[in-house]
Amino acid sequence: MRRADHVSSITRASLLERVWDAPLTRAASEIGMSANGLAKLCDRLDVPRPKRSYWLLQPEERAALRPQLPPAPAGVDEEIILSERPQPRRDRTRLSLDDRRAQLLAAAADIVVAEGPQEVTMKRLARDIGISEAQAHNCFAKRIDLLVELTRREVAQVEASRRGAVSRGTNPLTRVVLSTINYLHDAQARGPLLQALLTVPGVREALRGERASMARAARQPVLDSMVARYGISEARARGTNAVLTAICLRAGGLLAAGKISFATAERLCLPIVIAGARSNAPASQPDYG
Repeated sequence: MRRADHVSSITRASLLERVWDAPLTRAASEIGMSANGLAKLCDRLDVPRPKRSYWLLQPEERAALRPQLPPAPAGVDEEIILSERPQPRRDRTRLSLDDRRAQLLAAAADIVVAEGPQEVTMKRLARDIGISEAQAHNCFAKRIDLLVELTRREVAQVEASRRGAVSRGTNPLTRVVLSTINYLHDAQARGPLLQALLTVPGVREALRGERASMARAARQPVLDSMVARYGISEARARGTNAVLTAICLRAGGLLAAGKISFATAERLCLPIVIAGARSNAPASQPDYG
């Protein structure tokens, strides 16, 4: 890792190289800026920067995605003066407690995806968003509190997304298909962050009860519907649901880890899930084809 250069000026070409060579937080630290400040600078100068998922790719895949530097926007020089003595840029806007907490959570999510949860510290987060460490601790007493809240937020958003997908289905089979596809999309988009967070023992322990309760709440209506609609036993409904869920979770895990593509995950899950759903339905019920 390069040491902080404390540069007073930088070219757009050098800026492009830095943000594609290292995650934003590290690149910002190397030139004495905050991650937010560097992101805003890149956007203002029309310097492309990678998405979070870029750092999960293999080196050869990343190399293929590196862009060319576009022409400078009107009125912008190729070399930009930063300052005589660059310091991390401070956001002096007075934010509400909720907004500041959201800002810290967003910064933590960037670090987790790019470098892993072990790199998240209150000191680093405070520096990256331009506040004092004491202010950061006013929002979250401890690092683990922040990580737990970030995980809780991600789990809640995945669950809300699942409910939204299910509500769009017009019959049982459609709901099963929509729910499966939606889960795979979430696994691809949110899985890397959520999986990384759940490797932290303190996070798993803190959310064990909540996650179990949420899983039961999501599962029970499905079991009740299967028993009522098809006249099967709850044991059979529970077994079918467990098998199909396990298949989807495995595919989602591989997708989140970048080991399979979305198309492959879909090909693995959908035929099995559809066949499993249809196996419980009497032939006289048209909503399963």
